[in-house]
Amino acid sequence: MKNFKFYFTVLFLSVFIISCDEDILDSPPLSMVTTDSYYKTPEEAEIALTGVYHILSATAVQNFGNNSTFSRSLMVMLNGATDEVLAVNNQFEPEHRVWGNGTFTAQSNFVNETWVFLYSGISRANYLIDRIEAIEGFTGNRKNEIIAEARFMRGFYHMILSMMHGGIPVYDGVGQDITKPRSTIQEVYDLILADYKFAYETLQDRAQVQGRANKWTAAGFLAKAHTYLASAKNSGLNGFIDINSFDWVDSDQHYREALTYTQAIVSNSGYVLIPRYDYLFRESTKQHQYQETLLAAEASTSATRDAIHLLANTFLPQGNQNVTGGGFGWFRPTDELHKKYVVGDFRRDHNLTGNLNSVNNFEMIEGVKYFVPRTLPNTNQGYYSIGKYRMIDPALKLLPKWASTMNLPILRFADVLLMHAEAQYFTGNEAGARTTLSTIRQRAVTAGTTVTALNDAYRKANFVDELLEERSRELCFENWRRIDLARFNKFDQTINGLSTTEGFYNRVTVPIIQTNWRPERVWFPIPIIQIDLNKNLVPNQGY
Repeated sequence: MKNFKFYFTVLFLSVFIISCDEDILDSPPLSMVTTDSYYKTPEEAEIALTGVYHILSATAVQNFGNNSTFSRSLMVMLNGATDEVLAVNNQFEPEHRVWGNGTFTAQSNFVNETWVFLYSGISRANYLIDRIEAIEGFTGNRKNEIIAEARFMRGFYHMILSMMHGGIPVYDGVGQDITKPRSTIQEVYDLILADYKFAYETLQDRAQVQGRANKWTAAGFLAKAHTYLASAKNSGLNGFIDINSFDWVDSDQHYREALTYTQAIVSNSGYVLIPRYDYLFRESTKQHQYQETLLAAEASTSATRDAIHLLANTFLPQGNQNVTGGGFGWFRPTDELHKKYVVGDFRRDHNLTGNLNSVNNFEMIEGVKYFVPRTLPNTNQGYYSIGKYRMIDPALKLLPKWASTMNLPILRFADVLLMHAEAQYFTGNEAGARTTLSTIRQRAVTAGTTVTALNDAYRKANFVDELLEERSRELCFENWRRIDLARFNKFDQTINGLSTTEGFYNRVTVPIIQTNWRPERVWFPIPIIQIDLNKNLVPNQGY
């Protein structure tokens, strides 16, 4: 039980990563140190900041967990059992399976491990913010920038926890009571918005280290927070317990704030939609990704394997990982996701594919070999697969064949545009909102079709329905679908509307999802281990 309490203690840094020159996690290795012997120089503060970011992709924290945030577990939790992703069957590894068929409980390991990892990130940020004040010798405004990056990440970790669980304990300093009760969502967002705003007002247009948070990353997450709160209030998202209430939210004001930030990003940030959508999801095209991605969970090429991503179990096309760079296919796409696309939309045949079954079918991407999944005739095939993320030819890998060095996007410029369209619509500019959606679709146009044809095919009288479908088409498997369905209060309708007759894997898994669905499962449970350790934590309803 002692291991589960570590994230509140004084210990801070474990082993850091030696990685390639471009990696966000590039830093010298350190043995475990204590806060008494650390935080003495600007260089140590920079390494400590690396530790704050490290949580995004960490394999373990103080030997606890197993890729328990964006490198595996959060992807499984936030994508599974929606109208995008479901479990392949009811007979594979149970820790993954329960998130793919919606049978997770407060005892599930993943829910506890993500809780521990995210609070570890919060603790690391708080210790850095506290101890940096005594450090001298920084150049220019770098001390304030480090504080701003740490505060941004602290706000981000709180936000992800709250989007999953509702009200959570808030930690904004060191040495605070480890038996704090859950704060209200309002209290949580008071901290989140303050941290993001400080980062927005302090950071430069681009960070010193490529891939780290900058002014526009903070603006993007300010927009993310404001649109989340506004939509949850407008839609009547049920908190089920008082601390999860959105009654306090002024949705009109939050949408006005969101529009201010998205417009600033669109006009001034320099981020763009890169020409090749598929380059966003390949291991070898990171330099292209930095033009569109405002924040990613970055992987390292270090032989320590301390920041690699585990996509092979769930989010790769099914195939031999040692031969074609495929995966086990434990998670599969729904029939509903395929039906959201029309012929002529590049994203359909990139994101939704057959399996990787041939060494003779390959393509060269900037001189790097990738095997190509077979074409999918329809969704009633057992080889129907998630095709979005692509691994290089395994023969080229320096790490184990199952390990991915791909950067996984958390916030892309395309998402900023989608939030911009949302804010435009809810501040009275529907025509502008539809024009923004058209801008996103333009990249997806293939030979023989036009953006006008896509706009006509995807248009819905209810703009919110059209927006949600476009978010799914563009951002599928990027961890936002569950949150989108929750904040627009569409979960009940979506789950109950899943087909049990169309789609190979729908027929297998949707009956289990529907049988186990309850409206209160829009929130994840508070981990039972944490409730056992802290009796002040009240559970979410239904767990």
